[in-house]
Amino acid sequence: MNYRRQHSVTQAAAKAGISRASGYRIESDSSMPSQRENTRASRRPDPLEGLFEEEVVPILINTPGIRPVAIYEELLRRHPTLSTGIRRTLERRVRQWQVLHGPEQELIFRQTHEPGRLGLSDFTDMGEFQILVEAQPLVHRLYHFRLAYSGFSHAHVVLGGESFIALAEGLQNALWSLGGVPVEHRTDSLTAAFCNRDSDTQEDLTRRYELLCQHYGMSPSRNNRGEAHENGSIEGPHGHLKRAIKDALLLRGSSCFDSLEAYRRFIDQVVGRLNVRHAGRIDTERAVLCALPAQRSDDFEQHSVRVTSGGGFVLKKVFYSVPSRLVGHRLRVHLYDDHLELFAGNGALESLPRGRCDAKGNRCYVVNYRHVIHSLRRKPMALRSLVYRDQIFPRLAYRQMYERLLESSGERVACKTMVELLAMAHEQSCEGQMAAVLQVMLQAGELACVDEMRERFAPSPEHLPSVSVELPPLAQYDSLLGSLFEARVSLLLKELRLPAMSALWSEFAARSDTEGWPAARFLAALAEHEVAERDRRRIARHLSGANLLPGKTLDSFDFTHVPMISKAQVQALAEGDDWIEQGNNVLVFGPPGGGKSHLSSALGLSLVERGWRVLFARTTDLVQKLQIARQELQLENAIRKLDKYHLLILDDLAYVVKDQAETSVLFELISARYEHRSLLVTANQPFGEWNKVFQDPAMTLAAVDRLVHHSVILEMNVESYRQRSAKSKQIRRTGRPTKRATRHNTPSD
Repeated sequence: MNYRRQHSVTQAAAKAGISRASGYRIESDSSMPSQRENTRASRRPDPLEGLFEEEVVPILINTPGIRPVAIYEELLRRHPTLSTGIRRTLERRVRQWQVLHGPEQELIFRQTHEPGRLGLSDFTDMGEFQILVEAQPLVHRLYHFRLAYSGFSHAHVVLGGESFIALAEGLQNALWSLGGVPVEHRTDSLTAAFCNRDSDTQEDLTRRYELLCQHYGMSPSRNNRGEAHENGSIEGPHGHLKRAIKDALLLRGSSCFDSLEAYRRFIDQVVGRLNVRHAGRIDTERAVLCALPAQRSDDFEQHSVRVTSGGGFVLKKVFYSVPSRLVGHRLRVHLYDDHLELFAGNGALESLPRGRCDAKGNRCYVVNYRHVIHSLRRKPMALRSLVYRDQIFPRLAYRQMYERLLESSGERVACKTMVELLAMAHEQSCEGQMAAVLQVMLQAGELACVDEMRERFAPSPEHLPSVSVELPPLAQYDSLLGSLFEARVSLLLKELRLPAMSALWSEFAARSDTEGWPAARFLAALAEHEVAERDRRRIARHLSGANLLPGKTLDSFDFTHVPMISKAQVQALAEGDDWIEQGNNVLVFGPPGGGKSHLSSALGLSLVERGWRVLFARTTDLVQKLQIARQELQLENAIRKLDKYHLLILDDLAYVVKDQAETSVLFELISARYEHRSLLVTANQPFGEWNKVFQDPAMTLAAVDRLVHHSVILEMNVESYRQRSAKSKQIRRTGRPTKRATRHNTPSD
């Protein structure tokens, strides 16, 4: 209005930045738009007049959550003459009514997650991906574990349902891969974990799940039923994980895998790439996680079964075949998610793939034809009505050939032919090759013949051609080849990678011709030199990779300054035959400078010279390498690579920093080598001070127990050789004049 006092309406509007029409409208009515009454009337009659308040509003009040389209269809049913074009008007009116009069909505409260506090587990179905393993559909789901704070994920392929076995195996794999335990473990209302009879979580736990959580020191919890958003830290990431798997399958170009292990490696790679994105937060959370227990808990069910006269046993509606020698015996079965292991007494027998009954509960059969073929061969017609006839054929080609023989030749010929082919495949170990031949015959429309197959895969020695080879006199070779003969022999020996024989054979051949050696002596002399040269190269290679301290040998070790150490005992340890083979340990204690590193390196040198593989490492350096491997999710592979060393020397173990991450990888290394590979540990602190090394007292006790069991302990409580050297130098300087002889203090003649 200030511009209007001095300018026209058009000029004032331009200066105010509004249109000329707006200027004239303000000129005629200076009130604000919100203060004006809406005098504009509807140009069309209200199509819901007399309907919305009388019929629609009662429906909205009595049936909360009903969709507007359902109300629209109900109105059309009640009033057939009503126009079908009222849908958008109805939706707009319903939306406006809900804003003004609708019920209160449930709110979701975002939570702040503390590191090391919460880990979540859940299962998700993978049927949408149509995974094929060995050209067969794989019906499975994924067990998914995730830390709420850092986003660390672990996935495990589950072939069955959401059972306790699948939960226990997947959860323990996740915790040991992570290297620590969260304070709380949350699931939904899994029947594997909760009985679902009581609202109180602690009272509703299953006994096995309660013991599993107690073993790892976790507090179990669950979300309220039907409130999936309470587990949003795992429910939402299900979608992220599935999208990542889908993208990886598209890039791979196929969803078919050669084996179940190949598919599991694929899932691990996808999850590993997701974890790399959160590496910083994972390291932060891993540092505050609780320590793992000394060992895993059981992740299997134990059953006792008796082998029947049918050559197998039934477990959970599944028949498993076993070798017939076990008929009548009682076996102990460890039932895992994807396989089962058989035990008789304390001895392990074999492992079988796990089968599952179909959706209708019908019995399933897991049959290995090798278990029954010897009996079936005596009763071939039993194949006709055998309850597990289709399962006895190891490959599809065998079953298809049986069906073709059945159509063309009758039951008797089909049964006898297929039983003989199965027996031949077992005896000649040619199952795959025979299946390939049968597939070609099926494509060509031919029938299998036992005699033809026997000629191909199991020919009789009488029909084998006899080949007679007449060797010409060696003198003819010499006259023909001359100098080329020697060059040819040298070339052949080099191709066979026999360098010592290649270098010495001409010299030994000359001696053999001169002294009249038999051929056996000539070859034995060359072979002995080749073996000796290989041993020398192998020892040199092992020495270069052992990282031993230079110049530290048993000959240079002064046993007179360590009277409590028996030289004979050390020399016996240097032989290494018994204690290295049994995986025993050697523990060396003493203050700094006592010669512990010298003695351990000297023992390592002696063992390498005797053919054993040794690695000398400062404990702090090795622990840092293992920590890096854990961050890259390669800790298990890194520890497995150390198995190639018969003896691992851990020098200065007591200098490891008291940190959860460091001590956990050190404990895992000690546990992995227990009674399997030997350790030589040096430390300047006794066992009583090892609580400064391991953070958890229980871990300290477990580590000491594994090291002390089957071990030799050497104590070197002597003065530091550095102090002895300094004292000896000081003694040698005793008696010298305090001043040098100079011209001033030298007496004159």
